[in-house]
Amino acid sequence: MKLLITSTTQTFKLNMELQRSISWDDDEDEEDGGMKMQGEDYESSVSQEKKDSDPPISIKRDKSGRLLLETPDDLQNLLLLRKTQKERKAAVRKAAAPPAVQMVPYFVDEDDFFKACDQNQLQVIDRYLSTGGDVNARDSFEHSGLHRASSKGHTEVIVKLLEAGTNVHLRDKLQSTCLHSACRGGNLSSLKLLLNHGAKIDDRDKLDSTPLHVSVRTGHYDCVEYLIHCGAEINTQDKEGDSPLHDAVRLNRCKIIKLLLKHGADTDLINQDGCRPLDGVLEWQNETKSLLIDQNSK
Repeated sequence: MKLLITSTTQTFKLNMELQRSISWDDDEDEEDGGMKMQGEDYESSVSQEKKDSDPPISIKRDKSGRLLLETPDDLQNLLLLRKTQKERKAAVRKAAAPPAVQMVPYFVDEDDFFKACDQNQLQVIDRYLSTGGDVNARDSFEHSGLHRASSKGHTEVIVKLLEAGTNVHLRDKLQSTCLHSACRGGNLSSLKLLLNHGAKIDDRDKLDSTPLHVSVRTGHYDCVEYLIHCGAEINTQDKEGDSPLHDAVRLNRCKIIKLLLKHGADTDLINQDGCRPLDGVLEWQNETKSLLIDQNSK
C-alpha cells in the first residue's frame, strides 16, 4: 500500500511539473504571437514552415483543460509537441531578427578605437579618423589598432588603417610586429595583406621568434606554408636556439614537420640545451620519430 501511494505521488508530481512546463511554453508562444513582425524574411519563413509542417500532434485533455497522461504514448506526444513548438519558434525568431544597427558615438576616443579594431566596427573607426584620431595610437601594452585587427583577421579594418597611413612596422612591449599577431591568430588573409604592404617576413620579437616560429607553435599550417612560399628563413633559431622544426617536434605537429622537412629544415641544428630536433621526440611520438629518422638516413 505504501509503495502504491509513493508511486501515485511521484506520478502526480510528474504531471504537475509537465503541466507547469507546458504552461510556460504556452505563455512564451502568446508573447511571441503578440509581437508584430514584418518583412519578406518573416513571410517566407512562415510559408516554408507551412510547407514543412508535420501532421498535428494529438494531446488528450480533461474537461478543465488539464493534460491527461494515461499512457507512455501520451507522454511521448507531449514531449514531441514541446520539441516541435521550440523548433518553430527558433526558426521564426532567426528569420525575423532585424539586422543589428551599429551605434556610432559622437565622440570616439582611443579606447573606442581599439575596441572597434577588435570588433570590426568600421563606422566607429571612420569617426575616429575623421576627427583627427591618431591611427598609430597604442594601448598600455603598446598594441596598435593594426595589431588588434591583424590578430582578429579583420581585413577591411586592416585595409582602412593602411590607407590611413598606419605604420606596419610598429612593435608592442614584447617587440612583436603586426605580422606576428596575424600568425598568432592564424589569419592568412591578414598575413598576405601585411606582407603586400611591406611587413618584414623575418622580423624577430623579444625572444628572437620570427613569424614562422609563431605560426608553427600555434599550429597554423596555411600560414607556415605561405611564409615558406614567400621566402621565410626556415632554419632560423630563437633566443633558446630552437628552430621552427624544434618547435614542431616538441608540439608533435606532424603535418607541419613534413612541410618543414620537405623545404629543407635542418635536422642537425642544436639548441641552447645541446639538443637536435630528434632529441626532443617523446616515446609516444612514433610518427614524428619515423619522419626524422627517415630524413636523417637520406
